[in-house]
Amino acid sequence: MMNEVKKISIHLIVLTWNNVETLEKCLESIKKVDTDNLKVSIVDNCSTDNTDVMLSNKFSNYSVIVNDQNLKYAGGYNTALDNMNIADEDYVVLLNDDTIVSKNFIDELISPLLNDKKSIISVPKILYASNINKIWYAGGKVNLWNGKISHIGIRDFDGPKYSFINETDYATGCCFCIKYSEFKKLNYFDLSFDMYCEDVDLSLRAKALNRTIIYNPKSVILHKVSESLGEHSFLKNKLKIQSQLKLFWKHATGVQLLSISLYWILIHLPYHFIRWLYLRHK
Repeated sequence: MMNEVKKISIHLIVLTWNNVETLEKCLESIKKVDTDNLKVSIVDNCSTDNTDVMLSNKFSNYSVIVNDQNLKYAGGYNTALDNMNIADEDYVVLLNDDTIVSKNFIDELISPLLNDKKSIISVPKILYASNINKIWYAGGKVNLWNGKISHIGIRDFDGPKYSFINETDYATGCCFCIKYSEFKKLNYFDLSFDMYCEDVDLSLRAKALNRTIIYNPKSVILHKVSESLGEHSFLKNKLKIQSQLKLFWKHATGVQLLSISLYWILIHLPYHFIRWLYLRHK
């Protein structure tokens, strides 16, 4: 299987915006990635912090695509993909700039997609960069009856139970791999999502085609959580709620929307408001 991986052209695409120091560390880790036929591209959402100078001085061998404004997550990637020369049979790996990757993380993402033709997206195990013994993402759950979207294992210590390849409900936009022809078939990301849930929406659309999303813990990366907005910021929570409501409206049935409304009013919103007040002062 590894010989088959070596024949594949892979595009690793890193989206960034005003995050020059963190981006540099991410790209330094990418230098050590042991994958054949790898092309690295940085998509710059119109940074104003000398990102261009750093890239020119230290990573001139990487392709750089500069958007003329901050198009955020979905718009940044969609615009870049439309302007890149990627063959249908190539694979793309989308990666946040606030990550550190392991040298074999790409090969382990490609393998499940070659092993099972029903699979469409693969995702790695993601650990906190601030505590590499703790899980940030070991797969995801989506419940369209109570409106709960969650990472499996988040803040739990890594261990054997997170070490098995399995199917998961959704891929996190922090890092995932997909064949380019499949990504085009899904029409990339839905631009109506201003921020957050673009990845969940993409995943639900993929699963609606009777395709599977595979979590492979042999692929491991680290994540500096919420570098841009802060993990417990009011703005982050507000944007997440807005995007979640849009997601439910798009994918849930009428009965599910009623169920979600009752759960959110009685339990979800009060709990998360109290939790936000506690964590922001912790």
